[in-house]
Amino acid sequence: MDEQIRSMDQNLKWLSAAEEKDTHKDDRNEEATEIPTDKCKEAETWAGFAKTSVIKLEEMIDDLEDKLKCTKEEHLCTQRRLDQTC
Repeated sequence: MDEQIRSMDQNLKWLSAAEEKDTHKDDRNEEATEIPTDKCKEAETWAGFAKTSVIKLEEMIDDLEDKLKCTKEEHLCTQRRLDQTC
């Protein structure tokens, strides 16, 4: 009977140690998944900023192209007037 109790006590200690080891493993696994998740969120945030920046830059390009067109037309009108006065 004493031998069975000792054996059960050893098994209980072994199981407790195994459970603790598994708990530490779970904690490490959770930490390992948190890092990529955080990096993914950060990348999504930066992608949102980049998308907004691209939209603003495209609007600026459109505005500059419109101004260039107007300036070319003004230049053409000025050139015509100059040609008429000569």
